[in-house]
Amino acid sequence: MFFKLKANLSDAEKSRIEFHLQQIAECVGFDRLTLPVLSRKSLSDLYESEKNPQHVIEHLGDHLKHDVGGIQLRVVPQQSQSSCSSGGCGGGNCSGPSGLAGHYEASNRSITLEMEIDSDPLMGLAALINGVVCDLLHQSNFGSASHPERVELAVVATGLGAIRNHVSLVKKQAKYWDSTQWDVSPRPFLDCQSLAYVNALAAWARGDTTPEWLNDLPSELKRPIRNSLKFLLKTNDSFFQPQQKQFLLGQSQREWWQLASSSSVSKQVVAIRHLDCPGNLDDRQISLLLDKLRSPNRAIMLHAIAAIERLGIDRQAKVSEPVIRQLRHLAEHRDDEVRAKTLCTVARLGELDESTVESAAMMLEANQKHLVFASVYALATLTAIPDHILKALDRCFVRALRSCDYEFVDLFVAAYKRWLDDPQSHFQMLLQDSPEHLPIAIGVLQKVPQQIVQIRRGA
Repeated sequence: MFFKLKANLSDAEKSRIEFHLQQIAECVGFDRLTLPVLSRKSLSDLYESEKNPQHVIEHLGDHLKHDVGGIQLRVVPQQSQSSCSSGGCGGGNCSGPSGLAGHYEASNRSITLEMEIDSDPLMGLAALINGVVCDLLHQSNFGSASHPERVELAVVATGLGAIRNHVSLVKKQAKYWDSTQWDVSPRPFLDCQSLAYVNALAAWARGDTTPEWLNDLPSELKRPIRNSLKFLLKTNDSFFQPQQKQFLLGQSQREWWQLASSSSVSKQVVAIRHLDCPGNLDDRQISLLLDKLRSPNRAIMLHAIAAIERLGIDRQAKVSEPVIRQLRHLAEHRDDEVRAKTLCTVARLGELDESTVESAAMMLEANQKHLVFASVYALATLTAIPDHILKALDRCFVRALRSCDYEFVDLFVAAYKRWLDDPQSHFQMLLQDSPEHLPIAIGVLQKVPQQIVQIRRGA
């Protein structure tokens, strides 16, 4: 039996990282993303030889071909430092995202180290490297230079990630129910799997089939890096193609629509995110979107749903009936994210029908929060709902209050205000067995407007 080569990340995450690397490359230059990979030993020896952080900054500037003469360095040790490295949980808190022991200020081009490098050389040098790369991004006017994850992408891509690979800043991976909203809650740092894929891209971009520097990496990174590197060498399936030095992000709509038909999943996903149309879609464009909605690939399908919502609402393009029918069909898809995203999109387009309303009602009984959110959001766009669905929503609302899950209370209340003439009396009757929760519902009722709570949008 032959196993299909796969990257160590999902297609959605893979495409997102490649897109951001393309942004960085087009900003700072493609040549910088094919520079030699410096080993951890060479960077550590550089500091140990003179114990001079300024000398390290100058060396990093030479490597990056970046003028670091204006960078100011300050060392201001903090009273309490919690860090551990070399296979530990460097950067402090093991339960979630932490930070490097230093920061960069663009206003005066200064790097502040919050520790003496000698107290933890890996953490200190990692913070110094981040600061220099952050300066490069700021001086190049990179729009997302304040996002730690984007800085870390640039650190690894420019060949300076050897030390970062030994500092674990994220223990638990954050959960995002909608994988198409890339810029909602930007990731603070690269987690282990993302870090592994960026390293694989770094080797592949340099044509390095058997990178020696891989031997120096922590064991938890080696296997996923090797798997993704094999995938990239075999398939070349990446939107980010540094050797070709192509400026892709400013291409025409005609080129984006053409790229959406590429055999590469990553190129399709990024292209779908860029599809635009000043008026109504033509037959060829409708056919392409239908093809993407029917794709067996989850990432392509989800991004096609997002594109249709964007075209239909932001551009006020008329969404064709065949596309609406396919969306309604996807509201019953077996994948939770597809169902939730589809239902939100159909509701925003004002195309809920009897079948999608019933699908929304079924989601009210789900345990997953995003399914409940999608259901209530969709139902709240209606001016009225059948009695049996109102009873189901009542049960869901009471369940949320009793479990102290107040995240969507305002959305529930906004829906009740649209449907009922006297929602306060309804709450009094509904919560007569839970009088402690009645003030919460009444309090929200008095402040929430009778409008739909908007979904935060991604890029």
